[in-house]
Amino acid sequence: MNTGAFMHDLLDWIDNNLDSRLDIESVARRSGYSKWHLQRLFKEHTGYPLAGYIRAQKLQKSVERLTHSDEPILNVAIALGFDSQQSFNRSFKRQYGQAPGAWRRSISGPETQPLRQQSR
Repeated sequence: MNTGAFMHDLLDWIDNNLDSRLDIESVARRSGYSKWHLQRLFKEHTGYPLAGYIRAQKLQKSVERLTHSDEPILNVAIALGFDSQQSFNRSFKRQYGQAPGAWRRSISGPETQPLRQQSR
């Protein structure tokens, strides 16, 4: 298998397993290469560090989950393999410029907020 086909298969596998505990060690085991060699190949082929790619893909998936559900932020963080809500918040803020809670509130405009009952 050539390197391009190998990387295509590996990228598909990563993208289809974002809900799993993905780290460099597990991806290296899946690939059959040492983690050092795999990281060099990955960077040469994609231009991105392997860990950075995985984190960016997980954060993109978190955006989808935060947009299309009312799932608690902690559940999203844990489901996508972050060690804590704090590490998820830090990564999310670095990537998108705001915390996930603030981001979720910003996409749910006033039309999605419950109407307040008027007091009589």
